Amino acid sequence: MSAPEAPEAPDPLVALNRLFVQALLRLGDADDVDAACRLAAQGWSLLRHDHPREAERLNGAMHNLTHPRRRGTSRAQRNDAAAPDPRDHPTTKGKEPDDERA
Repeated sequence: MSAPEAPEAPDPLVALNRLFVQALLRLGDADDVDAACRLAAQGWSLLRHDHPREAERLNGAMHNLTHPRRRGTSRAQRNDAAAPDPRDHPTTKGKEPDDERA
């Protein structure tokens, strides 16, 4: 009967990268998404060849940081807010729409 194998010690790089991702997301929550993305991109560049799985974790963080829902509004909501109200156009201002039932 052989002795059970001891579990592998966690890779310090993996553990450190997970902490880095958490810090990046918190930085994004603090409204510094640009800085968080720059740091994530620098980390990705350092890891992409020798540690592609960890580089992908940073890529995922960048996608999370830049997702429209993360900022609390959807793209449609932002587009609606930016679109002018046609009732404010000078040619229609103050006019009511024609009532076709009359």
